[in-house]
Amino acid sequence: MHTVGKVFMAIGLVILIFGGILLAVGSNNIDEGVESLEEDEWALERVTSGSIEIIDDDGRGELGFSIFIEGTYEDINGDDVWDFCEEFDQSEGQTDFTTTHSEDTTNSFVYACSTDWDWEDERQEGSKILVKIGDSAYEYTNGTATVTCASACWVQYDDKVLDDVLSDIGQAAGGVLQGLGGGMLLCCGGVLLVFGLILGVSIGQGGQKITVIQQGGMPMGGQMMPGGQMV
Repeated sequence: MHTVGKVFMAIGLVILIFGGILLAVGSNNIDEGVESLEEDEWALERVTSGSIEIIDDDGRGELGFSIFIEGTYEDINGDDVWDFCEEFDQSEGQTDFTTTHSEDTTNSFVYACSTDWDWEDERQEGSKILVKIGDSAYEYTNGTATVTCASACWVQYDDKVLDDVLSDIGQAAGGVLQGLGGGMLLCCGGVLLVFGLILGVSIGQGGQKITVIQQGGMPMGGQMMPGGQMV
C-alpha cells in the first residue's frame, strides 16, 4: 500500500476515535440532563416544620415556595374548593400553614384551593400522589424562612428548581450538539479512511514497472552502432 493512502487512513482513524468519544460524551450529557429534569427536588420532604435558607442572588426578592401535601384533585361537593383543602382552616390569620422570614414574622402562605383559579399541580413521590396546597415566601430576600404545616408537607424552592431546570436544559442541549458534532466527525473519519484505503491500493497497483534486460553481458551504458560495433 502506498504511503499517501496510509496517511489518509491514519487521519481518518484519529477523527473516527475523536468523533466516537464526542458522541459518547454527548449521549451521557443528554441522559443526565433528562434524568435530572424528571426528578423532583425538595427543599423539605415530608415534614410538619422546617427551615430553608433564602439566597436572593439578584436582590429583587424570590419567587418563593410551592407547598405540597398528599391528596387528589377532586371537588365532589361542587363548592369550587378542592376537597383536600377543606379539612384545614382557610380563614384570615389561620395557622395551619405558615411561612415566616427571620426578619418578618408575617405569614406569607397563600392557599391554592380554588378550582376556578388554581391550576392542578400534581406530583408523584414514590407511591404517594402530592397536590399543591399553596404558595409562600414570595419576594423573600436573604435570610431564613420557617415553614410549618398542619399535615406532612413537601416544600419546593421554586427559584432553585428554575435554576436547576435551566441548567439541565443547557446540559441536554449541549449533549445534543456534542452528539451531532461526534456524528459528523464519524462520517468524515469514515470517508477519509475509505478514501485512504482506495488511494493506497490504487497507487500501489497502478504504478509503472520498468524492466531492464541485458543481453550478452554488454555494459548498460554502451551504444550499439550499425554492424554490431560498440562505441
